[in-house]
Amino acid sequence: MIRHMVLFNLRDDIGDSEREELFAGIRDLRKIPSVRRIETGTLLDPGEPSYRDHMSRDFAYALLADFDDEDGLYAYQKDPAHVIVAREIRKRAPDIKIVDFVISD
Repeated sequence: MIRHMVLFNLRDDIGDSEREELFAGIRDLRKIPSVRRIETGTLLDPGEPSYRDHMSRDFAYALLADFDDEDGLYAYQKDPAHVIVAREIRKRAPDIKIVDFVISD
């Protein structure tokens, strides 16, 4: 399995409604046939100070998507729905980090 991780921050001028519209578009990517799972998340603000001191705070948001294999990842990358959403994220996110991991059973 391939886990695709997109970590990002949104510009300060992005309001709640615009953020929700963007995240709704991300959730709609579940309709792409090669997507096995897609989730979004926000950075945890830990209550435990000792944990807070050890975690990275570089990114506020995450998009996590799972695919059976690399072919599925590449099909997702080329899908017109993904191309549109990726463009919308890039317009609003000054900081983005994309990483992909092979997850073994």
